[in-house]
Amino acid sequence: MYTLKEILDKNTWDNFVVDANLEFYSFLQSWEWWEFQELACKKIVRYWIYSDETLTWVFLLIKVHAKRWNYYFIPHGPLIKWDFFEVFTEILEDLILMANLDDMSFIRINSTLTNTKNNNAHFKKLNFSNAPMHEHAEDTHLLNLEINESELLTNIKKKDRYYINRAIKEGVVIRVDNEIDHIEKLIEMHHNHSHRTNWKKTYAPFSEHFIKSLYKVFWNNISTISASFEWNIESILMTIKFWKTCVYYIAASDTKHPKFSPNYLCQWEAIKKAKKDWCTLYNFWWVSPDDNPKHPIAWVTKFKRKFSWYDYSLLHAQDLVLSPKYYISWIIETFRRIRRWYYYKKPE
Repeated sequence: MYTLKEILDKNTWDNFVVDANLEFYSFLQSWEWWEFQELACKKIVRYWIYSDETLTWVFLLIKVHAKRWNYYFIPHGPLIKWDFFEVFTEILEDLILMANLDDMSFIRINSTLTNTKNNNAHFKKLNFSNAPMHEHAEDTHLLNLEINESELLTNIKKKDRYYINRAIKEGVVIRVDNEIDHIEKLIEMHHNHSHRTNWKKTYAPFSEHFIKSLYKVFWNNISTISASFEWNIESILMTIKFWKTCVYYIAASDTKHPKFSPNYLCQWEAIKKAKKDWCTLYNFWWVSPDDNPKHPIAWVTKFKRKFSWYDYSLLHAQDLVLSPKYYISWIIETFRRIRRWYYYKKPE
């Protein structure tokens, strides 16, 4: 018998993540991400699922209130120790009851289950269906950091290693710190970059408040890294560390010297820092599901995959309909997805 219980102790959560030895997890299920959601004035609940007082699952539940509908959202979770659907089936009734009491139109789960036909079929049996639009990264590119630095560099193709070595020879300067001026530069370049490249309206840039709130809650685990040539920053990025995983989350560039593009050296320095910080996995976050050059993020995906290793595909977000209001959401989000030219990898 599995039971839901609210977690109020950070150590209980942290110890579970450390001991669970999970194949995939991200900062979206960290204690800090909850604090970040609270800064955004969202209502959140931290739950554990236990059996005979044994902690088996933990997950963050966000209560999203929009103009036309409300819904429960579980991002990159729940984090599990054993059979997902055995436990989830038992607690789903409690989730539905709570959602109905809170007047929610649907429940959305962006799980860390792999994108397989079997996992998709299990959700269908529970009356879930594919969400019309993603909310977070589902197709990701991962780099194993449990090898030495020279091997990491060797695994990068020769022509791409050239950019790294050439940037070093040309005197590109790397800066790593979270000083106010550095953060402000990231925000400025992120917004300028989105205006230059976003003619398809494929994404909206993160707001200044959003980015500064990330720094506030993740301060000890967030890094700003930039690459400059002749006193001008041409590449800048932000990474977020959660236990042994480092995520490449926000980046921007204004490349004026493509012959030794500082983007490569900037990314390489971020990887080296993650390894120095004892991370075992570097997550390049969001990539396109294939090599189709027409996908809206094909251009940045191609760059990320140049750093070798492998793609990791999560099951597309799943929705459980609780109210006819859901279909208003479905129509609007479907329109947004089509307008932005997104599509998703089918389960395999």
